[in-house]
Amino acid sequence: MNAGVPTSVEKLRRRCAGVTMVELAAVVAIMGILAGLGVSKLQGAIANANIKDAAFNVTAFMERTANEARRMSTTLCVQVDANSAQKLVAYRSSCTSVADAARVDSIVLESPNRILADNEVNANATIGNVNFATSGAEFKPKQGLSAAPSQGFFAVQYGGRGVFGAAVKLKDRNTFIPMMKFEDSNWSGI
Repeated sequence: MNAGVPTSVEKLRRRCAGVTMVELAAVVAIMGILAGLGVSKLQGAIANANIKDAAFNVTAFMERTANEARRMSTTLCVQVDANSAQKLVAYRSSCTSVADAARVDSIVLESPNRILADNEVNANATIGNVNFATSGAEFKPKQGLSAAPSQGFFAVQYGGRGVFGAAVKLKDRNTFIPMMKFEDSNWSGI
């Protein structure tokens, strides 16, 4: 035999040798890191989509309530349900006397979304200064105009994350608009 020249058996053995444990561990570690990054990005995308959906749903509920107040020619009040920060209820009444008022409509936000109270939301001039979660939003029929209040908002947060949505009624707009905010950024339209 020739010294230093591999035989066909040695060539076959090298080709079928497979991978070492070190190579396998490196591949598994790299896959774990990539999967961890992907899960974090996926959770962020889910939070963004969920809060956007909540902002649109609350906005649509507020618009529906304004239309219903005009159609019924009566005052309606939308308040956060006393038993759930995930539920808004429309009553046939002014906001000062809803205790015995009839419920007209309601909306329940998907968990973990919840409506924020005054002390939980940083409302700047972009979305107004009246948080309807405190005293309710009163819809009074007006001739030729929306029955919606002149300004204010319902703000929603996705779980404990810094992702926020809102249904906002600005003084110079005749309708509610959906808005979003991330962490320390400003509110912006969707």
